[in-house]
Amino acid sequence: MLFLGILLAAYAATWLVPRLRGRTSDQWRYALAAGMAVAGLSHLLDPTPFIQHLPVWVPARELLVFLSGIAEIALGAALLAPPPYRRLAGFALAAYLVAVFPGNIYVAVAGVEVDGQPGGLYAWLRLPLQAVFVWLALWTTRHGTPTVARPAAPVAAPATALRK
Repeated sequence: MLFLGILLAAYAATWLVPRLRGRTSDQWRYALAAGMAVAGLSHLLDPTPFIQHLPVWVPARELLVFLSGIAEIALGAALLAPPPYRRLAGFALAAYLVAVFPGNIYVAVAGVEVDGQPGGLYAWLRLPLQAVFVWLALWTTRHGTPTVARPAAPVAAPATALRK
């Protein structure tokens, strides 16, 4: 739920910076980029809770958490890429979020105690949020090119003007 808190706080912060205001989807994209960067840094600075999301039989858990932290920072940065690349960044982030979802399922089903997280229903409440984050990655990057104002259609001259 920390990620959700960061996401909401970053979205609120976009309203404080006039340059970041615009399309709602762009504001959420900025928030998602910030959330991914913070999550990635968390993997690097305090890997223990993330290691606990992996069963003990998974080899090189520490390395996987380190690499996933780097990936999250890179994916957050990719959300800020120029428009032609944003759609690809959204697909990559959605795929990443789907790929790490089994770790969240493992924590919920096995009742794994994760440092810094409450037990019980918390792990189960997190599961549907992953679908929201996948949707957000796709929705916020659906505009692969910048919006360009289209010229208005020509207005036909009134019939009386043509008679003269």
